Amino acid sequence: MRLIHLLSSAVVSVLLLASVGLPGEHVTTTRANPSWPWRPDALGTPAIDVVGKAPFAAEVFGDVAVVPRYGPRAGLAAERITDGSLVWRYENAWGDDGVGHVRVDDRRIAAVWRDGRVTLLDVPDGRVVWRADLPDGPHHQANRAYDEEWGAAWELSLAADGAVPIVVVAHEGRIDAVDGRTGAIRWSYPPGGSAACFDGARGEGEVVMVFQRCPGPTPHVMLDAGDGRPLWRFDGGELYHARALGGGRLAWVDRSGGLNVGRAADGRLLWRVPWAGLRDNPYGADMGVSAELVTVVAGRRVTAYRIADGAVAWRRDLADGADDSAAGSTADSAADSAVLTDGVHAYVAEDATTLLKLDARTGRVVDRHRFEADITLEWLRGGLAGVNVGVGDDVVIG
Repeated sequence: MRLIHLLSSAVVSVLLLASVGLPGEHVTTTRANPSWPWRPDALGTPAIDVVGKAPFAAEVFGDVAVVPRYGPRAGLAAERITDGSLVWRYENAWGDDGVGHVRVDDRRIAAVWRDGRVTLLDVPDGRVVWRADLPDGPHHQANRAYDEEWGAAWELSLAADGAVPIVVVAHEGRIDAVDGRTGAIRWSYPPGGSAACFDGARGEGEVVMVFQRCPGPTPHVMLDAGDGRPLWRFDGGELYHARALGGGRLAWVDRSGGLNVGRAADGRLLWRVPWAGLRDNPYGADMGVSAELVTVVAGRRVTAYRIADGAVAWRRDLADGADDSAAGSTADSAADSAVLTDGVHAYVAEDATTLLKLDARTGRVVDRHRFEADITLEWLRGGLAGVNVGVGDDVVIG
């Protein structure tokens, strides 16, 4: 009788697991393997060509868009942007909820879970590269209880130690910097676990900006991304949207709309354009950055500044505001102030619905394309650009 009971229990357990899935992380692949690397016919041609669609806010790797999935089987799904077919699905059955993901390099993405697990995935095949476990932060219990102040206090970003990517996870009152190659924790902050003033962090280039909040004047701290060593302190929040320029330099926009470039190692200002007119781009997040130029849109004019000395490389006037007669446009809409550039081409919004493709080195117009609704410039990688049109998916441009 006991044997029959055990066998019956085993059968029920198998059926239950089959219906809800095994606990833990799983990667399910399909036959819809991506083309890697992807080279659509339109890539590299002068014309602006639509080569596919990707879900809004997806991370795109070649012809694969990686999007989050929520619910009881949360995780990530990779879909081809050309036809929407599933390439692989990564899910965490019976697991904790995810807090986000971060792009690590041109083919890998890291998924982070609320219980502190980090998983690095290879996008072309969905293979798990490494797994890591982060220690609890000092506000772990409040986070678990979804406390109003600390419950959503997870920030993910990427920094670098030379050629090594560093995944920066600010969580529960602490920072853990994870080696993107191995999953090992390189360093943590604050030292000694004190989180009295910690208020968030963001990696950019070879530094990590730590923002603090305490009674009275509180300087923020710039850390070395490789070892967490404090480099210098700064006041004001302009640097939250600073952009790494390479060569140990940062660019940021100050409160008066001036464009600044300084050394990441010590904050020393190298040059400043005090009247850059960046009121339309007050935080600098929309700057276009390449190896030699910082390109910005301000006052319906696009300007490229030389990183070496701040001199103007070229300027070009844009259309006078949005074309209110265009389909899908609204009378009070303004053109997007973002600039997407890879050093060869630059994309800007000429008006609310028109995308302009420029030669990034000279400002010469290469092509323009009008859409049926207002556009927002989102990303540019590997020669492909993502442009959100109206309220919906990103249109992928080649």
